Amino acid sequence: KEETVDVPALVHSVLVEAEGINRGEHRIASRIDPVWLTANREEIRSAFSNLVTNAIRYTPAGGDILVTWEIEDGEPTLRVRDNGEGIAAEHIPRLTERFYRVDRSRSRSSGGTGLGLAIVKHVLQRHQGRLDITSEQGEGSTFSCVFPATRVAPASGTVAQVTPIRAA
Repeated sequence: KEETVDVPALVHSVLVEAEGINRGEHRIASRIDPVWLTANREEIRSAFSNLVTNAIRYTPAGGDILVTWEIEDGEPTLRVRDNGEGIAAEHIPRLTERFYRVDRSRSRSSGGTGLGLAIVKHVLQRHQGRLDITSEQGEGSTFSCVFPATRVAPASGTVAQVTPIRAA
C-alpha cells in the first residue's frame, strides 16, 4: 500500500525511538528537509530504523551519528553516517546478502541477525531505489537510501518541525 508519506515526521519518530536504544552513548544529530514521498510508510520506516539502529550498534560509545534527509542530485536521499570502526572494502559488496556478517562474534554480541541490510535493500528495490554504502576502516561508514525523483510527493498539511533529538 503506497501513500503520501510525511518523511520528516517519520524520520523524527525513528530518531526518538533510537534514543531509547542509544541511552546517551552516542551523539545523534539530524538535518531533515521537508521532502515527502509516495511510498509504503511501514516499509520505509523499517528500512530507516534498521540503518539508524545499526549505526548505534556498531559505533563505539562516544561516537557521532548524523542522519540527513534531503534532495541530492535530484533524488530524495536518507543518509546515516557514523564515525565508527568502518568496514573493510572486501565486505561491502556482500553486506546486503541475507545472513552475511562481517564479524560473526561481534554480530552475535550486538544482537544482529544478518538480515537487516537485506531487508533495507529489498524495501528500496520495491520503491525503485538503491542502497549506497561507503566506508573506510577507522573512519566510519555511510549508508544512503536513494529514491528516484519520481517518488517525491507534494507535502499535505503542515510539515513537521524537526528538532535535535536528546533523551530526557
